[in-house]
Amino acid sequence: MSGRLQGKVAIITGGSRGTGAAIARLFVAEGARVAIADLREEQGRALAAELGGAALFHRCDVARRDDWAALVAAVREHLGDPAVLVNNAALLDIAPIDQVTEESLERLFRVNQLGPILGIQAVLPAMRALGYGSIVNMGSTDGVLAQDMGLIAYASTKFALRGITRTAAMELGRDAIRVNCLVPDSGNIEMSAPFLPEGLDHDELMRQHVEQILKPPPWASGFHRYEEIARMTLFLASDESSGCTGGDFPVDGGYTAG
Repeated sequence: MSGRLQGKVAIITGGSRGTGAAIARLFVAEGARVAIADLREEQGRALAAELGGAALFHRCDVARRDDWAALVAAVREHLGDPAVLVNNAALLDIAPIDQVTEESLERLFRVNQLGPILGIQAVLPAMRALGYGSIVNMGSTDGVLAQDMGLIAYASTKFALRGITRTAAMELGRDAIRVNCLVPDSGNIEMSAPFLPEGLDHDELMRQHVEQILKPPPWASGFHRYEEIARMTLFLASDESSGCTGGDFPVDGGYTAG
């Protein structure tokens, strides 16, 4: 199949690198016009230039309501009404429960939890004007299974995001707006790198992590999870998933199965 998002406008937060960039590239390839929202201006503008006229970069702090308003206004002016929102932006911090700070808790809450709510609020008028929409929240296996890894700040926001997803799905179903949560076992390598051992190949470490249970097919090589997450995001954004809302969709190589 091709053109699975033909004519649709999508907003992708945290879209300048990693998973977000992979989603942006796939969406454009499938016919979408894409707004890349991020604080990393140099990377975001470079990606938008790479993708050509189908892409727009807009600087956005997802924790600020005014930034969301400016982003959506720019998208509606230059690309059209957004039919898809991918709440992908996130922050990670790792610290034992007796060492985590209030500043860390609040910082992760504002980006990982408050940000998606503000995003949903911001796109609602446009999606209601269209008569439909698809919102994909980027969750984590850390929002499904608890781990002894110092993730109290991060996991609390990702558990909350699943609740946000289900509640929003129930409220917005009457508007034909679907809300789903994608559950990957690995996110942006650059986000995880500060917490990984020094002097090791981070790509190789992440590849080993995502292949703990499910071995990749013969044609896959290197770290391939970004593309797999992007393909599931494409499914949830497209009309192919018209019967899906309020759900968790794992792309975790079986990690949450047992």
